[in-house]
Amino acid sequence: MANEKCEDKQVNNGSITANSQKSALEVKLLTEKVKKPAATVDEVTELLSATSVSPSTGVFRQKSFKTSPLQLKGKVETQEERRKRALEEQKKRRRDLNTHARNLALFKPENFSSEEEPASDDESVNNDSPIELTKPLKRSLDIDQDDSLLQESSVVKKVRIKGKFREPRRKIKGSNPYRNQVMHAEWMQEIPSDLEKNWYVVLCPKGKRCLVISAKGKTVSRLRNGNVMNVFESVLPAGANSYKGNKTTDYCILDCIYDQTTFTYYVLDLMCWKGHPIYDCDTEFRFYWLNTKFTEIERPTANTLTYKFNPLKAHYCDQDKISFLIKNPHSFGYRPDGLLFFNKRTQYVLGDTPLCGWVGIEKVEEMFEDFIKQKKQ
Repeated sequence: MANEKCEDKQVNNGSITANSQKSALEVKLLTEKVKKPAATVDEVTELLSATSVSPSTGVFRQKSFKTSPLQLKGKVETQEERRKRALEEQKKRRRDLNTHARNLALFKPENFSSEEEPASDDESVNNDSPIELTKPLKRSLDIDQDDSLLQESSVVKKVRIKGKFREPRRKIKGSNPYRNQVMHAEWMQEIPSDLEKNWYVVLCPKGKRCLVISAKGKTVSRLRNGNVMNVFESVLPAGANSYKGNKTTDYCILDCIYDQTTFTYYVLDLMCWKGHPIYDCDTEFRFYWLNTKFTEIERPTANTLTYKFNPLKAHYCDQDKISFLIKNPHSFGYRPDGLLFFNKRTQYVLGDTPLCGWVGIEKVEEMFEDFIKQKKQ
């Protein structure tokens, strides 16, 4: 027993000694860390240079950090590149606008279904009833009103349609089918490289851009948002009750600028004449057709004297003509507003297109100053 106790005592003493040695070693390491001197400036510089990226990579990262992700995917198109792309897309695209022109001129009832909320399956709409041009669809409705509802002006009146009570339909904003039916030009940011060869220029008067339609014995002019501006009789085919031809099939659609000070519609472009749409024809043919057909118009009568129609003249974009337009903008008998440029090969586009450029009269001289100087030299 005594021997066993001695052995246990020796083991315990050995473990204590080992623990004390281990703790002494840890204390020594900690003191060495504390006493270790801080790194010098040269050492820090060497360390950073070893872990840094190359200069070119750093510059690229800096640029990519500041640049939009959309610009990194591809280069932003210039106006010249967008013009070329629009011409290529025009060659691939085939449009059938015969029905479109007929619906605009003759006011087909189904076109105005988008102005109201779509009808449900249990409602029947009579589209065969006669419809006037500027009035909404008519229905024969039986209106039942309760006496208690009449006393409260804030309560929405309900309409009884085929035995069911429904709230009156609300028109949807921006659904006018005559909206955005003219070609909109872009601000010309750079002069086309083929300006003299493939472009026309028109000096436009100040006024309101509008769509003019003559059909069914009357003429209607509409603003770009589709709202009616004027309803009158004109010298255009099918535009007056005194027209001797077919008032239904001889409809016309024109792109005009209206000068309300002189009651004059300056015709900028022609999209349809006597039921023949020319939307898909190039600018060169449309301008030729416009000037040719206006020589065939009959003389105005007493009913068609109020409003006049004058076609605007298109010019070639040579240096002499542009210089003349800049120096003599008031020589055409109307207040000048700016120069409108048409690509000869473009079709009539409904909406915005880079193939039609606009320069305001106040910026024309600044825009074409270098162009005129280069041609003179």
